Amino acid sequence: MQNRTALRALMASAALAAAVTLAAPASALTITLYPNDQPLPVGQTMIDDFDNAIAAGFTFTQNANAYVRSGALGLDNGVSAPPPGDVTNYETVLSNGLATLATSGLLTSFSFYLGSPDAYNTVTFYGLGGYQQTLSGAAILGAAVNADGDQGVGRRVSYDFGTERVNRIVFASSGNSFEFDSLAGTVQA
Repeated sequence: MQNRTALRALMASAALAAAVTLAAPASALTITLYPNDQPLPVGQTMIDDFDNAIAAGFTFTQNANAYVRSGALGLDNGVSAPPPGDVTNYETVLSNGLATLATSGLLTSFSFYLGSPDAYNTVTFYGLGGYQQTLSGAAILGAAVNADGDQGVGRRVSYDFGTERVNRIVFASSGNSFEFDSLAGTVQA
């Protein structure tokens, strides 16, 4: 009798593990870092560089605590630092700021040039079927770089969504600031 009860418990436990495995996402987010802003990852095209018109099918909105700033102005001490080497326009998301990239299409991959990564920065991907993935601080860079605000650190970070499809990306910050440029991606054909 004890063996039968133990066997049932083991089978129930195995069934639960199988159910949890089946409930796991079909694909994982893959993060790739590049040492510089350019060239763009293979297959990606520029969506918004904050200097030219945004690509067709995309919108970029921001609240009052986010704005486009010229990298030619250099450091705005305690407020904004252009990504390393960036003398063009770039986005600054201040404390309590939000900036949103949305598309009428579906992204299979996305990348951007990030400067001075901070622990209080967050990027959230939204997509089909309720897909949502939030990364904060060093996780934005796949934890390969410290999120300590080092203004000498600039990386293009690229995300491959696997089988997921993304139609909205939200950049947020709870401190000054989240600075980035050159949004690029691959739109599903």
